[in-house]
Amino acid sequence: MALFVVIDDDPTINRLICEALDREDHEFHTAQMLGQGFDVARQVLPDIVFLDLSLPDGNGLEWLEAFLEIPSNPEVIVITAGGSEQSIETAIYRGAWDFVQKPFSIRSMTHLVRQALRYRKDKSGKEKVVALNRQGLIGGSPTLHRCLQQAAQASTSGAPCLIRGETGVGKELIARIIHANSPRSGGPFVVVDCAALSESLVDSILFGHRKGAFTGAHADKVGLIQSADKGILFLDEIGELPMDVQKNLLRVLQEQTFRPVGALEEKRSNFRLISATHRNLAAMVEKNAFRQDLLYRIMGQEIFVPPLRDRLEDLDHLTAFFLQNICQQYNLPVKGISSDFLPTLRSYDWPGNIRELRHCLEHSVVSADPEPILYPQQLPNYLRVKIAAGELEHQRRPVSTCSEDKVISENQTPCAFGKPAGTLKEARAEGSRAAEKIYLKQLIFSSKEKTVKDLCEKAGVSVSHFYALLRKHELELPHGRST
Repeated sequence: MALFVVIDDDPTINRLICEALDREDHEFHTAQMLGQGFDVARQVLPDIVFLDLSLPDGNGLEWLEAFLEIPSNPEVIVITAGGSEQSIETAIYRGAWDFVQKPFSIRSMTHLVRQALRYRKDKSGKEKVVALNRQGLIGGSPTLHRCLQQAAQASTSGAPCLIRGETGVGKELIARIIHANSPRSGGPFVVVDCAALSESLVDSILFGHRKGAFTGAHADKVGLIQSADKGILFLDEIGELPMDVQKNLLRVLQEQTFRPVGALEEKRSNFRLISATHRNLAAMVEKNAFRQDLLYRIMGQEIFVPPLRDRLEDLDHLTAFFLQNICQQYNLPVKGISSDFLPTLRSYDWPGNIRELRHCLEHSVVSADPEPILYPQQLPNYLRVKIAAGELEHQRRPVSTCSEDKVISENQTPCAFGKPAGTLKEARAEGSRAAEKIYLKQLIFSSKEKTVKDLCEKAGVSVSHFYALLRKHELELPHGRST
């Protein structure tokens, strides 16, 4: 018998899922609100959580990681009546076990439950502690932890691996972690920057060439594919490869053989391919900009590296690491930071991710020399402008009729309320959001707790969930709150 928590505000869906669970003699608890469901899940520690996307007090995707952090590490099955491709992708990459569209039958739900429990049983039997060589990767947030779990699994395999993520998130570092923990760690790690390859020389660079093969080929040259023999070939930004090269690369992956430019005989190279991209390769396939057969070939395993805005819990450690590294680089004493420096960094969404963070910190260190303390005023001007513009836009937003600043007495006459806006469900959701924001403001500005950890314990939420709530309501920690 397993334990389930079902969170859905549709009584029909709740009843259908519970009937399927009851037929299998499982124990279950139900909730119609996210907050209520989360409290129940933390109390009963379920094996499986059914989580609706659209609930009166919020979006299930925003709470997904919080449910995954519950000590029982439940599998989370997302259910929705109208999920988009983007929401499906977000749910899967944030750790959802499956994504189910409504409506569904009791039979299909019973089959899904059995599959999820079988998977959970197999996983628990195979789980073991792995001492992963992190290659200097900084952070311990739940989203990064899941990424490292995938990297650990990939390191034990010889299958091609595709690493996805935005520009600057550290895809190459994840590839190096896979290499360092794999049986090929003693072999070479060869990096190919596909975005920087000259189309006229790309074949020569990848496959090598013979003397006299073309003008300027004064000697034989070994290509990068041959250099990766018995090691890892890392194709960074593989989506930038020209179509002709994609065709040649596909043959190399299938046969593990290649022919240098100008040569008659083929050569063999025993390498493992790891690719990385910030592009949507599936969308490129639809536009005939990327070969579908090559896509299938390179994604034997797939890893998603989270953006910095989804792992802000790591920002403090990253900042400390980079400051120490940058100060050593410039032969300077390690700089301190003012009380409002980290809150300023947290208020930015970091579209350039880790790479942009390091650049901004380097700019601050150079600007501050020889001052021992860094202040937000020493951050790059473009970043300060964006933060200020965001705050100004927030102040200019019209106040909602259900905002936390407008409290309506239940004794007011009906005409005092005006006409209702939207559905009752929408009004409940707006009211819940307003109450949530009021609570957070009272918590961070009025409570005696001094650290983020203390605030989280008082609120009964994890650190990652706490920061997610701050981002959701566009709140910042006041000066003096330590992390």
